[in-house]
Amino acid sequence: MKKPWLFKYQTDNWNIESPTCRGKIMTEQDNTTEHTHEFSELVFVFSGTGIHKVDNERYPLTRGDVFVMHGSHFHGFEETNHLHLKMILFSPDFFQNFSKRICDLPGFQTLFVHEPRYRKNHKFKSKLRLTPEQLNKIGTIFNIIEENQENKPLGFQAVVEYLFGYMTVLVCRYYSESTSSKPKALLRLSPVITFIEEHFSDPLLISELARKAYMAESSFRRTFKQITGLSPIDYIIRFRIEKAVEMMTNNTEDLVINIATTVGFENSSYFTKKFKSIMGTTPIAYMKKLRGLEK
Repeated sequence: MKKPWLFKYQTDNWNIESPTCRGKIMTEQDNTTEHTHEFSELVFVFSGTGIHKVDNERYPLTRGDVFVMHGSHFHGFEETNHLHLKMILFSPDFFQNFSKRICDLPGFQTLFVHEPRYRKNHKFKSKLRLTPEQLNKIGTIFNIIEENQENKPLGFQAVVEYLFGYMTVLVCRYYSESTSSKPKALLRLSPVITFIEEHFSDPLLISELARKAYMAESSFRRTFKQITGLSPIDYIIRFRIEKAVEMMTNNTEDLVINIATTVGFENSSYFTKKFKSIMGTTPIAYMKKLRGLEK
């Protein structure tokens, strides 16, 4: 049975294969039709211009742009003009098996989770753009990766995975050092969004969340909605409802009142009201449908 891969190096053609990585030096990016795939990509624009089309949205690309593309989204390239990309392809599970210290870096959640998730809302304006010096440093790492891929010395797969980790640390640092207003705003909000999702069932005060983002409450509310498309309180409520649906699906015998309390609703009638506004039905009706008692 073939070992599932966690990481591989993207190229124009796949003539080297291994359980963890494969590929050779990439050439110029042509126009491509929209497509999906099972992996995610960390993409660097080294030269040229083009349009990246994602889920029917169009985002201009230029030298220095860095972004993560998750494979579940339809995407392709248009109007390419000497567009040279280099990218690392990785499994969604890669960072679960990697050092948690990388995932805790400032900038990691911003680049790998929140910028892709909210790209449509902020029109790709929160993207990371590298300086020429930073891009040259990333290019040097790619050169070493390519050399290992071509010559395949002993342990080359471990070297490539290590270099991907090092590259990830660098781009997280670069995101943290960004002085542009849009990336900086998302960088401030990312830890707060993560905090909400990890503590969704706790009492959450908007004033406390604003302090975590080092922002005035009015600026926090405005920026949060600009980036996520929801106000902070609506985001919290929607996330709680999503968790309630998840709990219902996993345990159809649980009581609705227990689920409401578990996800952070103290008032069952308020839970029912919000559940219906988001899901289009009441929690009890939803549970009955899951149990096969209602069609």
